Amino acid sequence: MFSFLDMINSSLSYFNLDVKLKNRIYTALAALGDIYLVYVTFRLFINHAWMRGFLYCLAMMAITYFIYVNFVFYFLGKTSQFDFLSPRIAKVTGQKFAENSQLQSGRPGARYSTGLANQSNGLFTGADTIPAVVEIDSKEQENLQKVVDQLLTEKVFINDFDGMGEREIIRQYQETNKPVQALNTESIPPFFELVHDPLRHRLEIYMGMNQMERRPVGHITKIGLTDVHEAHQKYRIYLANLVVVGGPNKIPGRSGTTIMTTADYGLKAQVAYRERTPKHN
Repeated sequence: MFSFLDMINSSLSYFNLDVKLKNRIYTALAALGDIYLVYVTFRLFINHAWMRGFLYCLAMMAITYFIYVNFVFYFLGKTSQFDFLSPRIAKVTGQKFAENSQLQSGRPGARYSTGLANQSNGLFTGADTIPAVVEIDSKEQENLQKVVDQLLTEKVFINDFDGMGEREIIRQYQETNKPVQALNTESIPPFFELVHDPLRHRLEIYMGMNQMERRPVGHITKIGLTDVHEAHQKYRIYLANLVVVGGPNKIPGRSGTTIMTTADYGLKAQVAYRERTPKHN
């Protein structure tokens, strides 16, 4: 029986299956093996092999516990309240583990913060705000990388996956089908501003540790669904908020592990606008 299960387990390694599906299969195989172990334990007790039967019974109870924990995690998408071992194992291995469902159900960025999560470029309560489309050319990408590296060095930005451990990273990937970035969510730079470049007819985004060290890191091409040139003619545009996204990230690998990959940093911008008047044109 165990040789048969081992053969199936080995065969699965040849296929590039989704991590969640593969672990569901492993859980089902473990359940089959556990049923066989129950049968063996029962036969040992019938034959009065008390010591061996007792040892098999202990093994069967331990395996049943792990099957239950994995069933709740991989089939129900939750962490069992009886999962006492995972937090201890995570502590020994240096991983972070959410100890209650309230933490797990909240948005990752709400649990850990760089201290700048609520920062914005002033308050725009009296003005309309809207997302803007940001494009980044090669020079701007180089500048953005330098600025982010500086902010990471100065501990303004933090790379810790919002405090998520391996299992949480895998779960988030399964829910969103997107790599999980190392850079914490809501990574807002300490200084950013929008500058009109009349030579290239651009609304250039500048960002940095401060105004003195600012660099051009991207430019706005659309405001909502409107082309930026058309919008700039009709409205006065202000940069209300800026968040850095992307960069190094993790995706699920095999056997419940994750793989570190990399990507360019990007920007998410929110702008405020006000209709131009003859006085302010």
